[in-house]
Amino acid sequence: MTRQYVPNAWPLGSTHHVAGQRPEAADSNPGTAAQPFKTISAAAKIAQPYDTILIDEGIYREQVPIMREGNRNISGSWIVFAAVTGKEVYLKGSDVFDPEWQEIGPAVFKAPLPKSLFEKNAYNPYEMTCTPAPCPVNYEFDRGGYDPGEPAGPAQVRPATGPVLPETLGQIYVDHEALHQLDSLEAVHAAPGSFVVAADGKEIVCHFAGGKAPKDELVELTVRERCFKPAFPVHWSGLMIRTLGMAIEHAAEPGAFSRCRPLYIRRNAHSGIAVRKTLHAQCSVSGGYITASNYSYLSTSEPTIISTILDGTKQCQPHDRPVNVVVSHDGAATWETVGDGPLADPVANYFLDEDNGMLIRHYRTRGDGEIYNDKAVEQHAEQKLVIQVSPDSGKTWGKAEKLGFGEDIVCFTLMKLQNGQLFWIIEENRPQLSALANTKPDAIFFVCQTWLGTWRPDRSGVDWEKSGLVQIPSDMSSQGVGEPQACQLPDGRLFAIFRQSIVLPSQDGPGYPSVKNFSVSDDNGKTWQAPKPLTFDDGKYVYSSTCFGSTFCSSKNGRVYIITNILNRPNEGCLPRNVLHIAEIDPDTFCARRDTVSTIEAVHEEHTSHGVGYSNWGMLEDRDKKNLNLFMSLENGPVHDGYDWNSYRYEIEFPA
Repeated sequence: MTRQYVPNAWPLGSTHHVAGQRPEAADSNPGTAAQPFKTISAAAKIAQPYDTILIDEGIYREQVPIMREGNRNISGSWIVFAAVTGKEVYLKGSDVFDPEWQEIGPAVFKAPLPKSLFEKNAYNPYEMTCTPAPCPVNYEFDRGGYDPGEPAGPAQVRPATGPVLPETLGQIYVDHEALHQLDSLEAVHAAPGSFVVAADGKEIVCHFAGGKAPKDELVELTVRERCFKPAFPVHWSGLMIRTLGMAIEHAAEPGAFSRCRPLYIRRNAHSGIAVRKTLHAQCSVSGGYITASNYSYLSTSEPTIISTILDGTKQCQPHDRPVNVVVSHDGAATWETVGDGPLADPVANYFLDEDNGMLIRHYRTRGDGEIYNDKAVEQHAEQKLVIQVSPDSGKTWGKAEKLGFGEDIVCFTLMKLQNGQLFWIIEENRPQLSALANTKPDAIFFVCQTWLGTWRPDRSGVDWEKSGLVQIPSDMSSQGVGEPQACQLPDGRLFAIFRQSIVLPSQDGPGYPSVKNFSVSDDNGKTWQAPKPLTFDDGKYVYSSTCFGSTFCSSKNGRVYIITNILNRPNEGCLPRNVLHIAEIDPDTFCARRDTVSTIEAVHEEHTSHGVGYSNWGMLEDRDKKNLNLFMSLENGPVHDGYDWNSYRYEIEFPA
């Protein structure tokens, strides 16, 4: 038994019909099924709370005004914009672009952007930068994650001079695929499928893929600020309308990015990385919270993905909310909650061995056998890691086996090595190693331990052996090294990064900066090099708050990346986490390449809390596209229009 995870029930009220492709459609009509409106805007102008605007097949190129919204105090009072079941409906912020192109190179063409393109909306997104502005709240650490050299403001006028140009809010689509916006004419000449905007925002240069000419392509140009635009100030909890079954795309949208639709947030010209954001799971209550982690395919032959997700439909504290098991059958585009059956264990995490199709699920128990969770387990109580294996995508499970991995353990990075072994790196709390051990016996101090697994001949389970230990002196980190994340390079080496806490300077020592430590293994994790602080290729530290980080080796290009909150100066605590970055690691020096640092998500001017953070995500590489899907929720505070407590999917596209 399954249910749709994102609520899709239509509210009661009047129904207004829109059918732009039907010859009888007109905005002067009453909007009935027999006499529909031609535009969505016409229906939106008369819609009341509880009403549904039912939209027939077609492409609608308009900016829909929102004249009113649902009642915030009455559940289900939304105004609903819904596609007719089985029909394809597109609301686009773009128009078809058919100018007089001038060829300036092989498959490279330029065209003017006359004011007439934008007169209807009095808005030219190609004159605006798309770099998010720092949070306006006057807290010093709110600005800590930003490079002071970055241009500020999501809707700032671009500079008219300079060899390197910032990205604009405008986008160009060719045969429904987005061109990559680069920062110089030279870069565009070298990169098919790209474009650049002239410094004054009045001309574009496009390099068409496949050597094609623009006359052979459908070219769409962003010309509208938003697809939906409220005619009134929006309450901090969000706009009370709902869309169902529609594709909403191509708008420029300065400020917070719109929920519930795809959008390229940014592409870094040096790294070739692009980020595309969509809604993953909707939180239906104000003050609710969604957390999702541990994503895995269920089989080698089907695209089904499984995850555990903290239910955001309850008005309660996060640790009191139920955990649901959700599955996606379409590559993480839509999700269903598993109601019962052998996959419905909300405490289990999953891992698929792609070589043999065996599925592993694992969870922790207390010493008395009870399931481990944050409410029930006592601090430092004995824990056991329990695993089960399934040969049939979770339809049946083998015997539960307990593994004695030690006390107070957390499991990270279960993966398959090139030599066929399973690799697991475990975080253990060993307070006796802390500098405070003599005065504070329950002090926190983490070490990390490798476990290597070998499948039994009959695949009834995995035999594990304890291996390499990673630890750090207490004068280098006040809490050791924790939250390990590792990946394997194409040459077989293992690269791991760790969360670490700062050691403040004192009369007894110089202290240690707020960085990420890393270590390398040349023997599949049996031994590890002494941890070192991560630096950029110019020798400067990669400053970071005390927070989670990930590392990832792309199957698409074999390059190694880190994902974490990068700061522009030293820091003493867990915040800020208000900008999330990805950067490429040099495989020879294991330094982060500064020119590849790309923003995945950043605080926006609509955020109302100084503690806004992006952390504690889950991720999974797409099997077909070889893109990385990262799933994450906003943390620590409400925001205005465009953001809330939902969980979002960030599809990270890597260069070939």
